[in-house]
Amino acid sequence: MVEKGDVAVFIDFENIYISVHNKYDTDPNFESIMDKCNDYGRVIIARAYADWYRYPRVTSALYANTIEPMYVPTYYYDRDDTKSSSAIKNSVDIHLCIEAMKTLYDYPNITTYIFATGDRDFIPLVNSIRQHGKWVVVIGIGGAASAHLAQSADEFVLYQQLRDKEETVEEPPKDPYRAMVEAVQLARSRRNVCTLASLKLLLMEIMGGFDEKEYKDRQGRPFAKFKDFVKEAERRGLVQIFTSGTVNEVFLPGEDPYELSHFASKPLSEEEKEEAAVEIGPREWRAFRDAMRQFDEPVLFVHIYNSLRGLRNQEVIDLSNSQIKEMIKKAIKNGLLIRSSRGAHRYYELNPEQPLPK
Repeated sequence: MVEKGDVAVFIDFENIYISVHNKYDTDPNFESIMDKCNDYGRVIIARAYADWYRYPRVTSALYANTIEPMYVPTYYYDRDDTKSSSAIKNSVDIHLCIEAMKTLYDYPNITTYIFATGDRDFIPLVNSIRQHGKWVVVIGIGGAASAHLAQSADEFVLYQQLRDKEETVEEPPKDPYRAMVEAVQLARSRRNVCTLASLKLLLMEIMGGFDEKEYKDRQGRPFAKFKDFVKEAERRGLVQIFTSGTVNEVFLPGEDPYELSHFASKPLSEEEKEEAAVEIGPREWRAFRDAMRQFDEPVLFVHIYNSLRGLRNQEVIDLSNSQIKEMIKKAIKNGLLIRSSRGAHRYYELNPEQPLPK
């Protein structure tokens, strides 16, 4: 933790308000939030962003806790008939980002930035402020906050830890490894992808705060990384780590990772391999080329796959799912498809100069 200095607080009000209402059916406790913010030093800026015409009764609670409400209007598709029109998402995110960056340059004395939000769209903002040597804290609600946002900050604080602190009854500490099993099951019930980042966030929620450095490995040394802590749970037979490319997912023992993974495809069986090895003729390749010509821009692998399945439904081609996948892979390997990348995704387009495979 950095030494106490000046602090700036930025609250994505609607994100926090909706998340707290969904989880606790009550308004956010701004007094608890500001008490935590004051632990980091002298709060000289505290602002909350929203369309306050939609939350007229909340502003008095904000002022009472030295938080300045910043008005961001909501726009509508049809201003002549607002009763029936649908609201466009307001620009809270961009307003908050701009003011945070202005603060960064106008007030170099501020050492700590606190963001009350769970929105992953703020990850670039968090990264930019950290690059200027500032300490960044995110306050979020468990089950609603983005695990990637929590991971990008220097410190993540669960709202649950702040709520009704004085009324909390001291409970016996949970076994962290058993809590990890509970966290995997919770991720499954919420239909969340159980990556290392999301698993740690769930552990924080279940245990009321979690830091792997508080626990020691077999050599008696504190865990330096969360992954090492998960590996110890795997050694104890409580979970299993499954790696697909650069992504690590966590499953329970006995589960088939290929059946549950959001990133890996199950390897073909011998029967499927034999089926996929069936010769693909000129008629199928011409249909493939015609299907690719319908795309005006590069597309994902799955879009090509679904397009070819549509041709099969129209009885233009007669190929199984595995044969269609092998056909696309062969087109990539032979240069019939040109590959490009955008972020973590790969896109493909037809190479008009490449002859069809024989």
